[in-house]
Amino acid sequence: MKKQATIIVGIALLGIELVFFTFWLIVNSSFATKILSMVAANHLGGRLAFVAVGLENGLSSYLIIPIIIFYNTTYLLLMYSIFIFFYERVKKLKFIRNYIESIKNKAKNKKRLFKKWNWFGLSLFVWIPLPWTGAVIGSYIAHLEGYNTRETFLITIPSMWVGIISWTLWFDELYEFIEQFGKGRTIFLTIFLLILPIFYYVLEGLRKNK
Repeated sequence: MKKQATIIVGIALLGIELVFFTFWLIVNSSFATKILSMVAANHLGGRLAFVAVGLENGLSSYLIIPIIIFYNTTYLLLMYSIFIFFYERVKKLKFIRNYIESIKNKAKNKKRLFKKWNWFGLSLFVWIPLPWTGAVIGSYIAHLEGYNTRETFLITIPSMWVGIISWTLWFDELYEFIEQFGKGRTIFLTIFLLILPIFYYVLEGLRKNK
């Protein structure tokens, strides 16, 4: 897959998402709100928060899985394209230099950890749902490792899909188990997953300042 094709496919998928979201906003605003809350949770707390909010909203895991797969695949294609574009032009774009350099440094640090593992290490990195892991950062690492666009997506997309399916099904079981001890107890786990990455970024910031 060429770089130009990546951004084109990403924009096309984004357009489809917007059409579907607009449709549900008109037909069933409650369902559209649930999807929007899941997307917000994804950007706030990551993939586990995405799953948790979906389950908290009462959605079936078999509905949550395609929603997350479609959204995160679109997000990966777009973010990878944007990263490549700015990575090649960062010296000319001073107003975003610090942001791109920060991403590059994060990717380089993770790259050292997984360098000897190659495809397996990168796949595992994408599968693990922790802060600063996942398909987007994994794609940046793959680029820094010298993988071309096609190879990058052959690593990140299947690993991401397997991770989404496995973690969603496991969390579905976990939420059912927790609810045996009382209705509404799962909200505490959901809130924890939302705020955990925030604490992580704060601690990272404090560590850097020191």
